[in-house]
Amino acid sequence: MPTALVNAIVIGLGGALGALARFAFTGPILGKLGHRFPWGVLLVNLVGCFFIGLVMYMYLYRGETDDRLRFFLVAGFLGSLTTFSTFGFDTFELVRDGYPGLAISNVLANVFFGIGLAALGWQVGRWVLGEVPTIV
Repeated sequence: MPTALVNAIVIGLGGALGALARFAFTGPILGKLGHRFPWGVLLVNLVGCFFIGLVMYMYLYRGETDDRLRFFLVAGFLGSLTTFSTFGFDTFELVRDGYPGLAISNVLANVFFGIGLAALGWQVGRWVLGEVPTIV
């Protein structure tokens, strides 16, 4: 079987398990803590950030060589559990590598453009359904 196909299968399996884990974690947390604040999403994002840091240290500094395990854990499981883990690690790398200005720019761009595009998507959805778009 070609390597690219095996890697895609490994990532897909990790992604499926990450999505199921996200569902399993966020539901009970929302049931206990309520829906006003997204506690479940915050928890999976923070857990994902911790584990991507751990896994990437193992691969970048400890010399782990099993790329399929990294693909399964990082691109698959953590990528599906939360893309915030990748954002967190990328921002950490910018700081670690001596680019704090780029790190701040990355945070601001992701937060503000992310919120802006979520609002834009909301308005486009209203327009598609024949409602008159408003600012909020």
